Amino acid sequence: MKVLYFVHTFGEQNGISVHLLNLVSNLPPSVKYKVISGSGQGVPFFSSLRLPTPTQILNALSYDFDIIHVHGYGNFYSFFGALISFLKGKPLIWTIHGYPQISGARKLLYYFYKHFLAPFIFWRAKKIISVSHSALPFVKNETSKEVAVIPNGVDCELFKPSFGYKKAKYICFVGRLDKDKQAEKLLACDQYPLLFIGANEGKTKENLVLKAKLLGKKVEFGTFSYYDMPKAYQKCRYVVLPSKYEGFPLVLLEAIACGRPFLCTDVGENKRILSFLFKNPQHFIFSKNPKEAIDKLESIDLTQQLKKARKKLSFFSWKEISRQTVEAYKQALS
Repeated sequence: MKVLYFVHTFGEQNGISVHLLNLVSNLPPSVKYKVISGSGQGVPFFSSLRLPTPTQILNALSYDFDIIHVHGYGNFYSFFGALISFLKGKPLIWTIHGYPQISGARKLLYYFYKHFLAPFIFWRAKKIISVSHSALPFVKNETSKEVAVIPNGVDCELFKPSFGYKKAKYICFVGRLDKDKQAEKLLACDQYPLLFIGANEGKTKENLVLKAKLLGKKVEFGTFSYYDMPKAYQKCRYVVLPSKYEGFPLVLLEAIACGRPFLCTDVGENKRILSFLFKNPQHFIFSKNPKEAIDKLESIDLTQQLKKARKKLSFFSWKEISRQTVEAYKQALS
């Protein structure tokens, strides 16, 4: 079986890129693959929107694949991947990592995508995969086709604790510094120094520095490659993700694998996964800002709870995620 991955991101530090890296790394020897990914023209105001180059499209059309697999709702590579599947007469697999809930002027582009581009991708898709249950209601409003849920995964051999979280000194944001991640909510925390780990999007970093200065606070920033991320998590006493919306954030699994408490807003798959991992998931969920939740957790030793939760992460092994994905390929071919 030959699989072509036609994606807007690969070899970068973001959820889809990390998902794809681990997926292809765990494919069985019987599955051969090629990745054609985004070095195309970027679209202003959208970090993940890139147009594929004519060379990439020609390379995809010239490759003798059995299955083409595209990733992400709202990017142009998924649409052009569907077009390539049509021209080649080969089945399309579409993995949706989250459903964008965009506001403001940017919403116009997603309106166009939803009503003019997405219907074609849904029509071509032989199999549709969602990494989260939370995206299902949105997706099912746009297609009558069955949607399979195959979650994100985590490499517990790579992500593991070196020492207890109580010895770490930072409250950390881990992820893209995009305005919809609402990283500025960490500025309400005064228990420990703040560390923001991730690539800057737009002027989010600059705005954080300015707001911190007005509050008389000092903030630190850092970026790490995927394989250095375990070192980044060791700096974290708490990992906080105050997003407006999410699908299934890899940060959740990686933080727990590294023995770090993960706090978040009740969006996407967060509550479902925390409920699977912990007896009291409400301790890790906040609505306004994380300060109050951290104050409560400071009086608790979470070490044993984190150890028990980490054992449950075997359910999210990349080997198992890859196996389920290959099964989807076989079903599409049959």
